[in-house]
Amino acid sequence: MKDNDYYEDDDWDEEDWERFLQKADVRTAKYLELFETLHNHPDCDTLIAKEMGWIHKYEGCVYNDNESCDSCEKRGECRIYEINQIFDNSTEYEETIEGEVEDVKNIVAYKKSYEFYIKLSKYFKNREGVGTDEDILDAISASSIIPAKIAGGHGMGYERDMLCGNIANCKRSLKNAKICVYMLEIVRAKSTFPERDINILISEAIKVEREVFKWIEYLRSRIWWR
Repeated sequence: MKDNDYYEDDDWDEEDWERFLQKADVRTAKYLELFETLHNHPDCDTLIAKEMGWIHKYEGCVYNDNESCDSCEKRGECRIYEINQIFDNSTEYEETIEGEVEDVKNIVAYKKSYEFYIKLSKYFKNREGVGTDEDILDAISASSIIPAKIAGGHGMGYERDMLCGNIANCKRSLKNAKICVYMLEIVRAKSTFPERDINILISEAIKVEREVFKWIEYLRSRIWWR
């Protein structure tokens, strides 16, 4: 799928969404870096628009004042829509947690992964040397992304136009579950902490990984149109 094909076909598959999310990651990082640098500048909007390649400043929709962005045929060309997508992508976890916390808690993969993240963080909290051990920090970071991406996918929804995007987010969750297991195995090999403790954490991380995989398989089972 080409870049200018975005938004033209509602029946995106997982690969289409993954390409979009990868592109969005790059654009989000660039935008946030620019905003962090320029947010106090009096011409912040103009400078950011120029660096991002946006022709128009964020002044309002130039195509249609009556339609929503989701129904507008010009959304693929609209800089306002891109800005909104960037903010949606960068704040997906916080917005979902604040707005739909009870719903997302019903997802076993989310519940188990969030509980594991808390447990892992507490275990290593204030332990000597943790602050400089990149493997531990990477394990904790990966564990935090597992529930975040499930929540982000949940926030996208389960309708036909978004379900594969939901799955693509959950696949990122699964990737981080695998990373967490791998990093904990490295921590165990260093013998810095009691092996029994790390074995328990690894076992629980593997259980989380399995729950995320099961959730992805369930979501895939809901794709009836392919």
